[in-house]
Amino acid sequence: MKKYIYLFLILTAAGIAGCKKDYLALQPTDTENKANFFKTPAQFTQAINGAYAPLQGLYTGSFWAMGEMRSDNTSYEFNPNDRSGTNKEEIDEFRELNNNDMVGAFFNASFTAIGRCNIILERLPAAKLPAAIADTIGGQASFLRAFNYFNVVRMFGDVPLVLTEVQSVSEAFKVATKAHVADVYTQIIADATAAIAKLPTQYSGAGNKGRVTKGTAETLLAEVYMTQKKFDLAVPLLRTIIASNVYHLNANYADNFDLTKENGPESIFEIQYIEGPNGLGSDFIDTFVPWDVYDDSVTGYEIANGAQNGWNIPTQDLLDAYEPDDNRREASVDETFTSDEYGITMPFIKKYQSIGAVQGITGNNFPVYRYSDVYLMLAECLNEQGFAGGGDAFRYLNLVRERAGLPDKSTGNADATLNVASQEDFRTAVAHERQIELCFENHRWFDLLRTGKAVAVMTAHGAREKAIKKPYWTVNSAAYTNIRLLFQYPLNEGQLEH
Repeated sequence: MKKYIYLFLILTAAGIAGCKKDYLALQPTDTENKANFFKTPAQFTQAINGAYAPLQGLYTGSFWAMGEMRSDNTSYEFNPNDRSGTNKEEIDEFRELNNNDMVGAFFNASFTAIGRCNIILERLPAAKLPAAIADTIGGQASFLRAFNYFNVVRMFGDVPLVLTEVQSVSEAFKVATKAHVADVYTQIIADATAAIAKLPTQYSGAGNKGRVTKGTAETLLAEVYMTQKKFDLAVPLLRTIIASNVYHLNANYADNFDLTKENGPESIFEIQYIEGPNGLGSDFIDTFVPWDVYDDSVTGYEIANGAQNGWNIPTQDLLDAYEPDDNRREASVDETFTSDEYGITMPFIKKYQSIGAVQGITGNNFPVYRYSDVYLMLAECLNEQGFAGGGDAFRYLNLVRERAGLPDKSTGNADATLNVASQEDFRTAVAHERQIELCFENHRWFDLLRTGKAVAVMTAHGAREKAIKKPYWTVNSAAYTNIRLLFQYPLNEGQLEH
């Protein structure tokens, strides 16, 4: 069986605060504790594995709701028999309050990961590890801190900027004050830059599958610069990734989601899961399947009627966005199920569909960055630097389209649907390509935010959603009436500031 980076570091900073040296406070020499941990390469490897661990819960938990279902790509199937999933419905319809538990869970998991990275980065210099090992550990910790901060700053805006180990409750209150977005981005860029300098291009050995690389950090930093409209700084990073020859597109789009082909040549970073009752599995297919699939036709098991199912359901807006003959549609969406409850076709996500030996515990990884994303990012950046018909921007856009079995976009094309005559036309083309290529991978909401399209797109989408759902269930009157660009700051966290 493949080895993955699944060791969980169980360290609570507040519980390992120092104490005076007396005979009642001696540290046991045969157990791991604050005094004797963070000494060896093996201990730091265990610690960095623990810094990856919160990502598993984030991606099976609230990330898909806040990064994908928040957008026009997916919604939910209303379950009149179980109303315990209203927190997810509220996120979809921009109705959530500051006590929404999914939003709070996202915030907490992100800062748990950040806290673990802080401990590693603070303890690493004193350990005097071999330089190559210290760089690899430090590079991963710097990336993970930057990645988590990038997610929370885009979700919440101003957030606490905690860069040191918190060792007491009083310290926790002191660092709860929110920092300005600009300061958070400055730190993200510094951490991502440090990670690029330290991380290897590739790892050897199956036990290192899933670890971030130089290319992962370069992709992150490029996306950060794009979010800041610094396209000139993103372009060299993206060209470097391409020039490295480490990655290439899979010939078959569906291979990116094949359980037997995970961590393949197109993968730049994906969240690792492993099947089995070990707390390390994924449950995407069970969560994303319609709740009224009562037989075993989809997951191999009868689906329980509960709030665990019926989420991240592809919208009609997304289905309408597919061009004829796009092979990504069949690989991404299953459109064969007729809802027992509503008598209509209820599509569901196919990308993460696999049948495990135990229900709800599969080994489907979640893609964070794929090489096709790099092509589309570079195409967008080049166009933002200046429209050029037939230039490199078109080449990278069309490489992704060609893999999908679609004809090239070009300037002066006789087919109006393929003609791209201006910079604005190209913006529309690349946004459409990103929506389809990266659907259900938690990019769509961030793309709408980054391009300034969120309010207009989601307002129009909300009106269509209400009209489509009206014959089947009642949509809350407040749905889509206030398209907020940021999630409300979690209530419990806000109280710490006062």
